[in-house]
Amino acid sequence: MKTLIKIFLFGIVALIILVAIGIFFVLNTGKEVDTVWGEEDLKTGLEKSKIDIENIEEINLESLAKGNFSTQETNDIDDHFTSKEISALISAANNKKGPIKDVKVSFNDDGKGEVSFRLSENFVDFLREQITITNNLPWEVEAAEDEEKTEQDPEKPSLTTLVIDYITSKADNKPVYATGELSRGSDNSVNINIESLTLGRIPLPQDAIDKVEYETVKVVNSIISPENGFHIEALEIRDDSLYYKGTLPAEIQGQKL
Repeated sequence: MKTLIKIFLFGIVALIILVAIGIFFVLNTGKEVDTVWGEEDLKTGLEKSKIDIENIEEINLESLAKGNFSTQETNDIDDHFTSKEISALISAANNKKGPIKDVKVSFNDDGKGEVSFRLSENFVDFLREQITITNNLPWEVEAAEDEEKTEQDPEKPSLTTLVIDYITSKADNKPVYATGELSRGSDNSVNINIESLTLGRIPLPQDAIDKVEYETVKVVNSIISPENGFHIEALEIRDDSLYYKGTLPAEIQGQKL
């Protein structure tokens, strides 16, 4: 009887280990765009943009989203940026200090694109900050009540803290893959249509995709303003490249790292 119990317990432990490995595999592996870029792609991408940047890492996505940058003058641009060049520019800006890393972009023949990247530790910090300052959280009322209880019992973590810790603990270094369309909306806006979005090997539901799409468009369009030197005459995906006609800032100064 004892032997049977031991065998049963061993089976349970083995099953738990297999499930844990499966969850790790599902969350930490995912589809990746096959674009491979080099230093030459970064060089040609910068040359085509005509933007004078002292340190490209200072204009990572977090700095841009928070408005921690300034621009000077403008240059006229009429050129095609390849998948490798766009991948190189975004990666070089974000690999060390940005919220994402290992960015790979591919522009397809059907006029659509795909992108893959990994969430960095800086994304976790940024996400924690945004969750903390966001209003109308789903748990707002309950969290307020819980905070009051926490004041009476400092050793008990608040509901808000628990939720933030849970979300951010799952984000670091997770692979993301997305497909969609990018097009010109107006002289100073773009349209982004995310068709699919996957975290690891888990496809996100449409309501989550809609929220990500809304926030992404809002951030991007807040950056490409006339005051920042942007004016879009044409924006199209053509033959593994992004065609851009309009103006870009002649110089960008980011937040000193």
